[in-house]
Amino acid sequence: MDTIFSRPADPGSNVLDELSEVLFAPLPRSDQRAKGALYLRGLIAAQGRRSIRNIAAQVGGPELAQSLHHFIAASTWDWEPVGRALQRHADNELRFTAWVVQALPVPRRASRAIGVWGVASEVTVPVRWHLVPSGETAAGCVAAAARVCDPSTIGPRPVVLDIPGADLRPVFDRYARAGAPLLSAVPAGLPVLDQGTGRGGRSLPAARVLQLHRMHRRPVEWTDPATGAVRRSLVGGVRVEWAGLPLLLLGQWDAAQEQPVQCWLTNLMATPLGVLLRLTKLPQRVEQDLAGSASHVGALDDYEGRGADGWHRHMTLAAAAHVAQVVAAARARVRPWTHCMVSMERMGRSF
Repeated sequence: MDTIFSRPADPGSNVLDELSEVLFAPLPRSDQRAKGALYLRGLIAAQGRRSIRNIAAQVGGPELAQSLHHFIAASTWDWEPVGRALQRHADNELRFTAWVVQALPVPRRASRAIGVWGVASEVTVPVRWHLVPSGETAAGCVAAAARVCDPSTIGPRPVVLDIPGADLRPVFDRYARAGAPLLSAVPAGLPVLDQGTGRGGRSLPAARVLQLHRMHRRPVEWTDPATGAVRRSLVGGVRVEWAGLPLLLLGQWDAAQEQPVQCWLTNLMATPLGVLLRLTKLPQRVEQDLAGSASHVGALDDYEGRGADGWHRHMTLAAAAHVAQVVAAARARVRPWTHCMVSMERMGRSF
């Protein structure tokens, strides 16, 4: 059967070979590079849960399961350089316009995963994952996961954060020092210093500051990621000071509500409010795309091992499988996800 990987003239025929060469170049041993390529192919070809047993069955049979388990759970290779290589490669292929850093639950582990997603015009793909054990602060992982603004590698694009409960001070501080654009969801009760009313330097809750400036709101249209419908909301922005930094506080109101339904802080002081509001919808788009793609690229709790190192290695390669399918569809000029399911299913059956 013809597939997008089986025809030599097809632009997607070398996607996996190219990706494997890029990803596994940092691995010091040839056997590790070979195992990595096998695992990546198995992730794409497997049906249902991406367990190591199912992955092994697709690339050589059950006898490979123990070897692949050792490669993921007990080997010494570092997933961080592989993740950085994946991020650069995906960006070169798909030309991301923004990044989303978002916390999602991992049910079987009673913990959260912080994912870094690249956002292009028609697709979103995960490029990095960080596991945050239950009860631990997310601040350190947020700072690590959000390192996507180095101009020498991928250039500064807006980074949109949605990490409930995280201490955002070190993140905003780091982005300020780097001169990198950042937009983050914040609690309605976050105390900020209103720079627009001259109230004697008194901090007020973010929602209260926005309410005091509600007369400056204006309507903005945006597309609902869940339905595709065009919606209209009222948006307002107020210059504030928080954590010693000059920032813009953004609020969204729906219908005739007095209180804003969302509050965001950003260092994008001169960006139009409509552009900022549409950026705030990117985490919803990520959630929508993840729900639609989970059966084709695996879920956050597919890895059955116990160790955090094994989870990180598995999820780094799962992100690579996700990127491979999207890049293959893009080269075949097919619109993922809903418009290229046949191509992706054929891709899985071609191994």
